[in-house]
Amino acid sequence: MATVWPDKSELPDANDPERAAYRAVRCLPGEIASNVLVPGDPARAARIASEWLDDARLVMVQREFHSYTGSWEGVPVSVISTGVGSPGAAMVMQDLGKLGCDVIIRVGTAGSCVEAVKPGDNVVGTAAVKGEGLTRNFVPEKYPAAANLEVTNALLIAAGDEGTDVHAGVIHTSDAFRSPALEKEIETAIYAGVLAFEMEAATVLTMAAIDRMRAGCIFSIDGYVANVAGGNVVPDHEARNRGVKNAIRSALDAIVALQ
Repeated sequence: MATVWPDKSELPDANDPERAAYRAVRCLPGEIASNVLVPGDPARAARIASEWLDDARLVMVQREFHSYTGSWEGVPVSVISTGVGSPGAAMVMQDLGKLGCDVIIRVGTAGSCVEAVKPGDNVVGTAAVKGEGLTRNFVPEKYPAAANLEVTNALLIAAGDEGTDVHAGVIHTSDAFRSPALEKEIETAIYAGVLAFEMEAATVLTMAAIDRMRAGCIFSIDGYVANVAGGNVVPDHEARNRGVKNAIRSALDAIVALQ
């Protein structure tokens, strides 16, 4: 399935006025599938496209937003990186709403805040604590960031077949990877039953709901967020990569099931 991507110079002009109307992705209707995986990392987007999708092609590169389209088991799928944090994720989600997309699945990494959720495990987020600042610009803070039930169920069924430990529950979205407030935030999260911390899901879920898209999220646990609070920010690379592989396959199989 390996694909040799064209040189970026062969891509369309991202500043063409028609493309610039889609401010983040710079892709036109018909170039992006109705089913989209949204990892944060552009390199992960490239790996998903090249190692998993059939007939994948690079559609556009604009800043941290790298877009690919191909298929999985005959179902059209696109992959678009959002970069780190909520602002970029929101811009991508707004463009996907304008492009008429339907199923959006965030495939990312997260830090566990409970002992039972270990590095290499997968977490399917049922909802996200809105610890970021972006979503309040669109809806009051009391409105939840909830995952679509159909997408969540499809992810749980698919992930259960992958031979890894899978957990379902609330995750926490933060603007800051590490901050003075993190240690106290972890205490509150554990008390509230939160499973893990990450940086984009609340925005993906909220923006999807606003534009009537069905969104869910699945994460590979790469370590413990308490370690980050204590200054150890090095992830468990081997466990993370194992969990990412399972999460990608689960997300793709969930998309097929949702058809």
